[in-house]
Amino acid sequence: MQSGGNVHGPGAGGRDEGPDEPARSPGGGPSLADDAISAFVHAPLGVAVCEPTGVVIRVNDAVTRLLGYPAEELVGRDLFRLVEADLVGRALASCASLRDGSADTVVHDTRFRRADGHLLDVRVTTSAVRARETAHPHAVMHLEDISEREDLRRRLQHDATHDALTGLANRTRFLDELRRALPRAERHGQPVTVLYLDLDGFKSVNDTYGHDVGDEVLVAFSRHVRESVRPEDTAARLGGDEFAVLCEDTTAEQAALVVDRLTSGSWAGEVAGVAAGARVGVTVGAATSGAGPLDAAQLLRDADAAMYAAKARRRS
Repeated sequence: MQSGGNVHGPGAGGRDEGPDEPARSPGGGPSLADDAISAFVHAPLGVAVCEPTGVVIRVNDAVTRLLGYPAEELVGRDLFRLVEADLVGRALASCASLRDGSADTVVHDTRFRRADGHLLDVRVTTSAVRARETAHPHAVMHLEDISEREDLRRRLQHDATHDALTGLANRTRFLDELRRALPRAERHGQPVTVLYLDLDGFKSVNDTYGHDVGDEVLVAFSRHVRESVRPEDTAARLGGDEFAVLCEDTTAEQAALVVDRLTSGSWAGEVAGVAAGARVGVTVGAATSGAGPLDAAQLLRDADAAMYAAKARRRS
């Protein structure tokens, strides 16, 4: 019986097949072997049969479409070599229970790099087939493309932790990052500095030119903030015209240099381009962690207080 597809490997049953028709069931219909071959070939999910070591014995067409490699480039190699390097350890650990016999099936999500270089989110379900008189031990892997699901999850996660207008982190994300940074700083004896930024004259822009122009000013300033800090720093819009920057391993003296960059630059020219005659500036307050207990909310409040003190000094 013709299967209508390809079984890529030495033989569907682990042996070379001859040209004769496979045995039929007593009723004249397809045999169990026929059904097994058909299920393997036509499965909508990628199916790979592997040695216990992970080396591929055979794959179906769905695997070749999923990963973009021809079957001959997959048979004889370990599929985990196509997993992103930082995820290999997790993938191997997920299969440890198969190797020690404590589980027969494991499921884990990982990312494969396709032949064209694109990354693909894949759910891998691996089942161990133990040694029997009629079969040698092997593993069966089912590969399911979950890219759309993961893209949606990442978008929702990003939206929940970032400001929709500027793309900067929001208050929730900023405080989470600060809470994680402070224990690291304590362990390594490194200072953490929080900068609190407030735009001067922003309310008059909204009142005079409208909120659309105000939004353009906020976006321009957000771009300026990104360009003024290090890639590893966390910049956030806390709400309205208030922003913050988390600078790890940064002393008060080093933070002063960042403040100089934030209070200068060409972003004011962008403001003039959308709101001619508007005068918008920025006031920055800084708070650096000391030797005492570190508290994220308190450090942010200290930076906020320093910002208002700077505003008061300017007015006086």
